[in-house]
Amino acid sequence: MDTEQDPVPKEFYDLAVRFIALANELTGQHNTSRVSAVIMYAAARYNAHCMIALDPDARANREAATEYFVRQYRSMLEDNIDSFLQSHDQNSA
Repeated sequence: MDTEQDPVPKEFYDLAVRFIALANELTGQHNTSRVSAVIMYAAARYNAHCMIALDPDARANREAATEYFVRQYRSMLEDNIDSFLQSHDQNSA
């Protein structure tokens, strides 16, 4: 992460680390794929709640909101996969 060029505040990543720590703790009691599915479900549920609470025309904007969240998730997932692969490649060299 290049913090000089990264417009995302450090607190964003700190919060993500807290969620990941909880996920890692839960992985001790549940398998990794279950915890992953639960995280995706929780994110979808929370984002749906936020969209309904914040958008006065949520019903009309449902499709656009869905496309936005899917596009954001895809981008974040691809960035993280690339980051893990790069780290893996460096550790394997």
